[in-house]
Amino acid sequence: MVRKTVAIKDDLFHSLELNHLINQYPSFSELVSNALQLLIEKQKKEQYKKAMIEASRDELYIQDMKSIEHEFQYADEQISQ
Repeated sequence: MVRKTVAIKDDLFHSLELNHLINQYPSFSELVSNALQLLIEKQKKEQYKKAMIEASRDELYIQDMKSIEHEFQYADEQISQ
């Protein structure tokens, strides 16, 4: 485990207290770790979304998806029956 000192704004800390978020975790470090994990997950989702938008503009990607859809059409029809 890495130990770091964290400084946060007073109003942010008071907001955590008012919303009883501090009490939901065994320690402040746990709260910060959880918040950072959520931030990482959000960032990954945003990167994935951007990659999918970019892929949707790529003609080769679209052709590949159409080809895959065509190849699995029979299997999809079997599942829906």
